Amino acid sequence: MSSVSIIGCGAIGRLVGEAVHGGLVRDYRVVSVFDEPQPSRAAALAADLGCVAAGSLDEMLAAGPEYVVEAATCDALRQCAGTCLDHGSSLIVLSSGALTDKRFLTGLLARAVSRGVKVYVPSGAIGGLDLIRAAALGQQSDAVFTSLKPPRALAGAPYLKGRDIAGLACAETVFEGTVPQAVAGFPQNANVAASLSLAMGGTDHVRQVVVADPGLHLNVHRIEVEGSFGSASIEIRARPMPTNPKTSMVAAYSVLALLARIKSPLEVGA
Repeated sequence: MSSVSIIGCGAIGRLVGEAVHGGLVRDYRVVSVFDEPQPSRAAALAADLGCVAAGSLDEMLAAGPEYVVEAATCDALRQCAGTCLDHGSSLIVLSSGALTDKRFLTGLLARAVSRGVKVYVPSGAIGGLDLIRAAALGQQSDAVFTSLKPPRALAGAPYLKGRDIAGLACAETVFEGTVPQAVAGFPQNANVAASLSLAMGGTDHVRQVVVADPGLHLNVHRIEVEGSFGSASIEIRARPMPTNPKTSMVAAYSVLALLARIKSPLEVGA
């Protein structure tokens, strides 16, 4: 059995913890959970899973996790990632927006190599990253990533500060720019674009578009990629988490699929 700790006990962290505890993925057990801003969430989840509700990062790591699932925020990842790797834990990152900082990413990867561990970025709420990684090995590929969401899923985004989009009558493009700009302006919505840019080999290859659509009840992601391989169009229509409209449910399942793949003797996809 491999041991897992979880940073962030919101909707994704809870689903992952419950699924591992319930045996949806085999050969793992949750040993500790940590949620610095909301310790009561960690206590409630730990009670359900029968594990340690850590009051600090050090206490979480003292439980000896082989893998740490980060399901918190970009800021939390920046604060915790290096310590987790130095402890000898591989890191599964959902707040991949933080990895668009090249200096931060380079430092993390150097620490991972020195400790013989890895940094994993699951596919999150999108698909096609296996094709895109393969295409990126040819001549330069470029992509336009369009994220369409109900206005409530974009509520609180710094880029929209001072603007009321709740009353939109029809779909409206509210942002178009680079992935780093999207990460800064939509920190809870742009991790999927960051993961796409990592698969493509850099943020310079991806253009991000954000659309607020009051007619939507799902989170829709469209990827249009072109390169020497040809072209591809990918659309994902993902149901949001019942308790968090900013997050697609499939993002949590992508963590579980990654854990299962790590253990599996069979690799499917690039």
